[in-house]
Amino acid sequence: MAERPLLEDITQDTSTRFVSFTTGSHRFELALMRAEYFNNQTMVINLPKNRQALLDLENINQDGHLEHMFQLSAMEAEELRNYLPYLL
Repeated sequence: MAERPLLEDITQDTSTRFVSFTTGSHRFELALMRAEYFNNQTMVINLPKNRQALLDLENINQDGHLEHMFQLSAMEAEELRNYLPYLL
């Protein structure tokens, strides 16, 4: 088999936390992964929607960021925004 060039190949220990919770109108099932590679951010994965984003306390409050990254309505994003500071 021909060798395939890699741009990067890094192995790191990670910490992964799985959380599920319901808000007023939505159920969230998330995986939160931390690694040095992410530079003090947390990889948040919305498991049912298969969407992910690197998040920290600053970018969760940027207008439209959660809506865009997770394809959420404004109301769903606000509900998630209320939980994330306690999870990150």
